[in-house]
Amino acid sequence: MKKLIAAAVAAAVIAPASVMASGPVLYGKLQMSLNVLDNNGSGASEYSETSLNSNHSRIGVKGSEDLGNGMKIGYLIEWSVDMDGDESSAGGSDLGERNRAITLSGDWGTMLVGKWDTPFKTVGRKVELFAERLGDQRNMNTFATLDQRADNVIAYVTPNMNGFSATVAYVVDVASANGADDSDQSAVSFNTIYNNGPMLVALGYANYDDGVFGANMENQKTWRLAGSYSFGDFKILGSYTDITDGNGVNNQDSEIWTLGASYKMGNNTIKFQYGDRDEYDNTNETGANQWAIGLDHTMSKRTTVYVEYADLSNDDASTSRSWNTMGNGATVGQNNSGDNQDTDGFGVGIIHKF
Repeated sequence: MKKLIAAAVAAAVIAPASVMASGPVLYGKLQMSLNVLDNNGSGASEYSETSLNSNHSRIGVKGSEDLGNGMKIGYLIEWSVDMDGDESSAGGSDLGERNRAITLSGDWGTMLVGKWDTPFKTVGRKVELFAERLGDQRNMNTFATLDQRADNVIAYVTPNMNGFSATVAYVVDVASANGADDSDQSAVSFNTIYNNGPMLVALGYANYDDGVFGANMENQKTWRLAGSYSFGDFKILGSYTDITDGNGVNNQDSEIWTLGASYKMGNNTIKFQYGDRDEYDNTNETGANQWAIGLDHTMSKRTTVYVEYADLSNDDASTSRSWNTMGNGATVGQNNSGDNQDTDGFGVGIIHKF
């Protein structure tokens, strides 16, 4: 029974580490797509491109060792992989940092130290239908630490208690990359999740210290409520995110909400998702909304092909793009009518896990 509880702990929050074996195990997720992207601009501001994207493809190694007395030590090191070759051909790196940590677990839960997704980010990922592709709701995110994989993380994960679990994470010296190592600004994030049967309900919170975003800047505070429910093959998902002093700017407050649904028919899943970001309290016309529709076809337990379309509409002072999470760097600005450009994209892709 103790071993079952320990396994449930890891599965609740540390999904990639949930199947750690006693010895190095190579794993990965390769996700590539061919996309047609358009910012609906004109003249010099027009951007229209057919793009091949690697979409956060990754490779990693993980393992664990039984220490006895119900204790286990584990590790996971993961890298992003540039499958389309853009970075390497431009003098960049084929590999980038993703989650990596060492863990210690037992009947009491799991301790984790390393670089890891914040508990706040984890809540949003649990209700995302278009993760790491066109239509990802993070496309509307303009705040640097809203959905972050943080450095210098120390985290504790509770055991799974009849579907309930929680995670508390402390980020040490969060601003060290932008200033002196003795700055010592920190961040804290936590979540609590109920995931049992057809229902998921999750709450997340994050707070970044004053000075993380620069001298005399405010501390950013965010919280998120998310949930999903399955009715047989039909599933609904939604989230609400509240942001106070985004990026450390006083009164740069905003709200983001999302709503999605999926329906599974044999090996096919139809998906639709909509999201809306309110304008900032201190700046007018900074809102945006996005919708996406797609069809996934499961070819095997490890291979999926898909087709999708996403459209993102900007207010006059918003510059978000429907492909932000995919690495394309197209500029979005004013078009000839004086309104800000709206972006859309069509894509076909394949995902293979090993």
